[in-house]
Amino acid sequence: CKMLQELCLNGNRGCLGEEMLVALFLAEGPYNFPLKSLDLGNNQFGTRELTMILPFLKSWEALNSLSVEGNCINNRGAQLLAEVLDTVRIRRLSLNRNQISKEGLSCILSSQNARYLTSLMISDNE
Repeated sequence: CKMLQELCLNGNRGCLGEEMLVALFLAEGPYNFPLKSLDLGNNQFGTRELTMILPFLKSWEALNSLSVEGNCINNRGAQLLAEVLDTVRIRRLSLNRNQISKEGLSCILSSQNARYLTSLMISDNE
């Protein structure tokens, strides 16, 4: 997987448990493959799962597209995603169909690298 640029894990609906996440995201040790696109949509992810993979997401300088749509991400999860945006210049972020309110959106938009977003999808939230 040293050249992996795109990873789609969409639609596993809770099957990506803690053990699977650790195996997928920590198996490579230092995250040295050039992932540019990650789709974690429709996996029933919430704050707990985001917390588990936060170091992984923050380490990918090449990541420019992240989809976490159709999950259970609330305002605390939005704060975690803002931390990712503080370190990575994501251009496309999809947050559709979560539980994010104006407060969570404000955290994302005030993150250090929010100015690099060219596409922000946030329909069907609170």
